[in-house]
Amino acid sequence: MPSRPLGSTGLPLLYNESAVVIGLANVFVPFMVLPLMASIERINPALEEAARNLGASWFQTFRRVILPLSRPGLISGCLLVYSAAISAFVVPMLMGGARVRVIGRQIYDQLLISYQWPNASAIATLLVIATTCFAFAVLALTRRSARQEQGT
Repeated sequence: MPSRPLGSTGLPLLYNESAVVIGLANVFVPFMVLPLMASIERINPALEEAARNLGASWFQTFRRVILPLSRPGLISGCLLVYSAAISAFVVPMLMGGARVRVIGRQIYDQLLISYQWPNASAIATLLVIATTCFAFAVLALTRRSARQEQGT
């Protein structure tokens, strides 16, 4: 099979948004899987067996038993991945190049290229505030839904 010349067109997997998403997913999947796996392992297997004995399919067992009981791990994994991905710098820089703009790259450019320290500090402060507010909102909604499930 002949090799393609360097200028040939093909599937673009570098220096675009898709490359950054694939790269970030590759890096942050373990941060999502570990909390989720820990919460799923704590589920009593007798609950799954009871659902199967009552005639639930695999999907119904997953949707009605496993997913609600693994919600704390799912939420903590999402918060962990979000807080790490929002500040990602190296992967978007390598995979996306100068074309893809992420918040970490914007702060870097403001600091070390434009020497706009006030702008960079404002962006970083807004990022920290937004991330903190998002985390508190998610945790408050989680607590509220847990209280509703308990009936108090």
